[in-house]
Amino acid sequence: MIEQKEFPQKAEKEETFSLLTEIHNSSASTQRELSLKLNVSLGKVNYLLKEVVKRGWVSIKSFSSNPQKLKKVKYALTPKGFSARVDLLDYFLKKKELEYQQLKEEWERSQKEHKDI
Repeated sequence: MIEQKEFPQKAEKEETFSLLTEIHNSSASTQRELSLKLNVSLGKVNYLLKEVVKRGWVSIKSFSSNPQKLKKVKYALTPKGFSARVDLLDYFLKKKELEYQQLKEEWERSQKEHKDI
């Protein structure tokens, strides 16, 4: 279980989860491809990648041997990153379950009020 202090701020949790999921599904993506798939700016992807690398959730491996060309990199989830992804998934499932229960209760109250009219 990842400690709560290691999680990103609330606003970035969803973007971080999406990034970790995309890396898990396709580690050969470029930052530009990740930006398009996640519908966030290239700068935001760069920032998020730096953060998850700093936390030890993602490793970066260069696979371009020609120094004349741009470096090609491969992003990979580390075991700690996989665990963080699972913990974030658990967080979102619990959050959505709570939202569902609240909506269900509101719906039932509305139905009851409607019948009473």
